[in-house]
Amino acid sequence: AVVSTQSTGEFGDINPYGPDFGMALIDPFTTLNGKYFLSFIKNIFLTPITIYSVRRKNNQTGALAYAISLTICWLVWVVLIIAQIVHNSYPSVKLAGIYSLAWVFYLAFATILTVQRAQIREIYNINGNIVEDFFAALLLYPCTVGQVELVSQPGGIAPMMPDDPSVQRPLNSNSSSSTEEKNRDNVIHTNI
Repeated sequence: AVVSTQSTGEFGDINPYGPDFGMALIDPFTTLNGKYFLSFIKNIFLTPITIYSVRRKNNQTGALAYAISLTICWLVWVVLIIAQIVHNSYPSVKLAGIYSLAWVFYLAFATILTVQRAQIREIYNINGNIVEDFFAALLLYPCTVGQVELVSQPGGIAPMMPDDPSVQRPLNSNSSSSTEEKNRDNVIHTNI
């Protein structure tokens, strides 16, 4: 029996065999791929620049507005967290509770990243939902930005089914893989 991979378009339907991001959110920590880890480190501080370049590369409008909004939200968040630390160290400085406002700006930052990740999923037809996008941006924003950046590069989209020949996967940088594994990856599998 052939399994249809076409979505019916009804609310809540997700193609279980559809593509996924080529880099999982935890890959910078669980793999020995230096590219992923360096992307994580870079995107801690350079998220607005990365989002700007991704939006330009995908011909999305408002690249500069996204970059400026992200920059403002991130900088205000950091400055207000530092202000709270100063208040804790020097109680004479009247900034009690400023951390609350800091987290409002961080939530705005995460929301902007959520919208960007959702738009990238739509462009590349990647499985997921807005709730997943929000929590990814909220909890691991450098990894989320790394996913968004990597998806438009060759091998940036991974199939849900490991033997799907229609989706280009990133090459394994580990040269110790056997010839049998390489040959298995090159075989085109068909559904019966």
